[in-house]
Amino acid sequence: MASASSVAPDSMEQLKKRTDKAAADREKVVKERLERVKQGMEQEQKKRRAEEKAKAVEVAMAAKRAKKAETVDLEDLYGGLPPPDPKKDQSMAQKLKEKENWRKHRFPVLPQEDPAKVIFLDVDGVLRPLTAGGFRAMMVDGEWALRAETADFISSSLLSLRHIVENTGAIIVLSSEWRRDQPMREGVDNILMEYEMRPCATWTPTDLQRDMGTENPFKAFTERRAREISQWLSQNPQVKQWVVIDDINMADADEGRKPGTLLMAPRIVQTHRKIGLTLEQAKAAVKLLRGEKLPPQILSVQPSMELTG
Repeated sequence: MASASSVAPDSMEQLKKRTDKAAADREKVVKERLERVKQGMEQEQKKRRAEEKAKAVEVAMAAKRAKKAETVDLEDLYGGLPPPDPKKDQSMAQKLKEKENWRKHRFPVLPQEDPAKVIFLDVDGVLRPLTAGGFRAMMVDGEWALRAETADFISSSLLSLRHIVENTGAIIVLSSEWRRDQPMREGVDNILMEYEMRPCATWTPTDLQRDMGTENPFKAFTERRAREISQWLSQNPQVKQWVVIDDINMADADEGRKPGTLLMAPRIVQTHRKIGLTLEQAKAAVKLLRGEKLPPQILSVQPSMELTG
């Protein structure tokens, strides 16, 4: 019979072998598992790349179809037009360029504003005939809005006004009844800017009342306008030279004028209400704004006596 001491070494050796084999088996299992995980990840990445590629191809095909459809639409729309004519296109481009240059340079550049010189500007009978219309109605967001009608302004009168501004730098103060409503003021400003003039700097007071004790309503209207101009000047002492361009004879306000009301006769340039401001009258206004003394610029033949704007 074998002794205990001779069996133990064999048992230890066998135990070691079994332990090593078990460790090797575990390592193999772990490696196989890692390999399967790696393969799964690679397959997932391939699948995702394939899906992305398929999607990109689909998008490209959709864009190509849309472009083709657009080309077909354009062909349907312009198919009947003649082929391009380079010479004609070049000629048209040149004409457009010349028109743009004319628009930019049709008027001389205005001098710097001189707030010491003021044009008190009437509108009706000065820049447009007295008999012209006043408003044009239009629908805006379901509501009626009024716009000033400026289509009937007299081009030659606007050019005459620009002559004054070009040669004096005077600012324009609106003394017309058009100053009482914002759409009307905007209408005046818009037509001035069409002729590359600056918009009105401001307007005369609107809170003065007519002298209702005056028997002649025309005289009361003229007298109030003289007071409005005088009040504005009293609040703007920087003004050294000024002129009143109006179709009514503002000199009528000088008779029996109230304290604080300035003489109008030396500063008036009266226009004919159907003709408007002329170049000759504009030249007289330039002289007055330069400080020259002139006889009252009053029409020898008076138009009918009607209240104007």
